[in-house]
Amino acid sequence: MADPLANLMAIDEVARSCDDALKAIDQLMWNRTVRRHREYLVPYTRRIAGYATAALDGAQMPGDPTMEPEASPMGLLAEHGLLVTAEADLQVLAFKTEPMKVWARLHTLASSAPDRGQPRTSNEVIDPLRLGNLPPHEVLQDRLTALTNLIIDSKSSAILVAAIAHAELATLRPFSEGSYLVARATTRLVLAAREVDIDSIVMSEYGAQLLGRPAYVKALTAYMSGTREGIVAWVEWQSQAIQRGAEMAEKLAISADSKN
Repeated sequence: MADPLANLMAIDEVARSCDDALKAIDQLMWNRTVRRHREYLVPYTRRIAGYATAALDGAQMPGDPTMEPEASPMGLLAEHGLLVTAEADLQVLAFKTEPMKVWARLHTLASSAPDRGQPRTSNEVIDPLRLGNLPPHEVLQDRLTALTNLIIDSKSSAILVAAIAHAELATLRPFSEGSYLVARATTRLVLAAREVDIDSIVMSEYGAQLLGRPAYVKALTAYMSGTREGIVAWVEWQSQAIQRGAEMAEKLAISADSKN
């Protein structure tokens, strides 16, 4: 069976972006300081990633990620981000064979809506990024099945698989609300399931938040164009988010080491 992402991997800019992200992750993984502080980094980076993914949907990024969310609508969004990110790290094994079930599970934590855990059955969604161009709900099953097969079958770089999975879920918006939280958690799931980031400390969500919400929306809009240039722009953005997240995780380890 031909790899559905082979044509994309053959594009020089895509291959280079994937390679750059993998090098950043490798540098993080082989850093002795990072390995020495693994027990500290795993839960701490998870908290940062959880708050960051919520911030991309409009919540506030706290100065101290160990604090609990406030009792407010934005605090509830932050809580959803924290819960989805934590649960994603528990669902890596299941994700390898049943991505759709994992997405449903994550959505039960990403939303307070009555239909949580179920794909939408209308064309009404809560869309904090205001992407527009919502695919009709009638195409959801076929598109999600195709994406599941791609995640399981593709032998392409984990970076590319993660980028495409993230973008497909974010633009498809399969749930009435909370789809972006699930989409961003899928990046960490792919990287962990493919054993690129086994401990899930890369914090691609935080890297995305550092790049800024406007850049995120611009990259997703480019992907939605369906053009070669748009897809390349998206993969480059995802690579940069991963690189920034990995760099910040390394800095956290170095900071922890200096305090000992």
